[in-house]
Amino acid sequence: MSHDFSNKYPNKPVPVAQQDMAIDSPKRRHALKTLVQGAATVLTGVALTEQVTASAQAQAQAMGMMGGMMGGMPGQSKSASISSGLFTHPMPIPPQLKGEADSSGVRTYALNVMAGQHSELVPGLKTATWGYNGAILGPTIRVPQGKPVRFDISNGLDQSTTVHWHGAHVPGHADGGPHNLIAAGKQTSVSFSLNQPAATLWYHPHPDNRTGPQVYAGLAGLLLVDDGLDARLGMPHTYGVDDFPVVIQDRRITEKGQLDYMNSMMDIMGMKGDRFLVNGIEQPFVGVPGQWIRLRLLNGSNARIYNLCFADERPFHVVASDAGLLEQPAERTELVLAPAERAEIMVDLGDMQGKKLVLRSDSAKVIPGLNRMPMAMDGYDKGRFDLLELRVGAPTAKTGHLPKRMASIPTLKADAPIRKFTLQDMNMGKMRRMMMGGGLQSDNKSTGPGGMSMGIGGRHLFSINDQYMNPKVINERVKLGSTEIWHVANDGMMAHPFHVHGISFQVLSRDGAQPPAYERGWKDVVLVHSGQTVQLIARFDQPAGDDHPFMYHCHILEHEDNGMMGQFTVS
Repeated sequence: MSHDFSNKYPNKPVPVAQQDMAIDSPKRRHALKTLVQGAATVLTGVALTEQVTASAQAQAQAMGMMGGMMGGMPGQSKSASISSGLFTHPMPIPPQLKGEADSSGVRTYALNVMAGQHSELVPGLKTATWGYNGAILGPTIRVPQGKPVRFDISNGLDQSTTVHWHGAHVPGHADGGPHNLIAAGKQTSVSFSLNQPAATLWYHPHPDNRTGPQVYAGLAGLLLVDDGLDARLGMPHTYGVDDFPVVIQDRRITEKGQLDYMNSMMDIMGMKGDRFLVNGIEQPFVGVPGQWIRLRLLNGSNARIYNLCFADERPFHVVASDAGLLEQPAERTELVLAPAERAEIMVDLGDMQGKKLVLRSDSAKVIPGLNRMPMAMDGYDKGRFDLLELRVGAPTAKTGHLPKRMASIPTLKADAPIRKFTLQDMNMGKMRRMMMGGGLQSDNKSTGPGGMSMGIGGRHLFSINDQYMNPKVINERVKLGSTEIWHVANDGMMAHPFHVHGISFQVLSRDGAQPPAYERGWKDVVLVHSGQTVQLIARFDQPAGDDHPFMYHCHILEHEDNGMMGQFTVS
């Protein structure tokens, strides 16, 4: 069941089976706000990695409890039926942008960054958003493998932005990182060829200090690299028929319909919402054929980690990781997906004609075990909630199937010394000084859509190797054409998704053990659990100079915007 918070919040999803705790009222909201402020005050100056005093421990527990109250409490029986009032809107299928080839064979795509209005986030209210070629999110861009392409990008916003091609093997000057700013009202063109395996990549803004709010405002879209292998293998590959894009995000919306970004001290740990969107619509449904279907999953959230599964616990097969097909399918009943990670899964619905199947996150089963910091979690991280309803109809005339084998993935051998990275959590001393100096008051004069806050980017709160992001400092220098092992250790109390620009890597080990089967393909994001060490290996074939270096960073966007990012050249 779902609880109707009030007429202001119809069909608001909560961790089900605890709806009695999910009563929204001005009095309750004020009490929660007071609790946030009080807990944050007591925590000031306290290092959570130390053995703190009993009173501070109690306040840390209060923060965790407060997160539970804000998001509802965990729990739901496996036999619970579909929530009443949910899944009332169809899932949008983003239009495909295939570009137009000129006489020289260069395929050109037009991409407009623009402001708009979205009328579906809160029924009866319009929400100001940003999007590419539309009000929210962007088209699915299809790029043929190895062919020259050009993107003509227009920035219709009142502030600068970039377009980062996440997962794309492109030179630093075309990567769309913080050094590739497009000024407000200006245009630019970017050209490259993607000589990499077919994959579900994505694109999003990447301006220094403002990536979090710009993505939260709605700027994101899928970038598909095509090589025809999936069709030759007989996999589902008809877009919107048996092959579906599924962009999962969470958002908070005010009573007036405005996007609500970073209004609580807890949001510094990573911005999380209480409304769950798929392709820009809260908990939609989609019609699918009763056969093998393919879901291209993207965790497009700023900070939330999901543990995806089907309501009936049926098995599915992971067929691709971030940057390409696996060698063979990996059967699962659940899949952890961190921010910016992608996975392609196939599920057999041949026995489901005329029935419904819900995709959900069983977060309580996994997420609390990834962290040792209560204030980094809310009630949804400790619960179970629904995301998307599949309404199964008749099969199509031509059905795909699950291959036994797919891509061929080479074994990489390092030819350079191991490079080490240590991920560190919030600097509490700096946070104390920030709170004394005004708390969440932003130094940024710009605002987001509808006056949305742009947050507090640029503070030195999270670090890598005890270093904070400095656009004038090159942290690492890599030799072009080399193959390196990167040793990534998480010394913090939070799980951090680690992303590297310009390459795809392979996960060699987690704490010395072989990674699970679904992580043995090409990736560009890896979730490093609290206290865990992960080894990655990659070949660096794309150049990046001092003027346009590549980034490595945590993909919790509020961490990235507040110091947890470094720069490296490849030459």
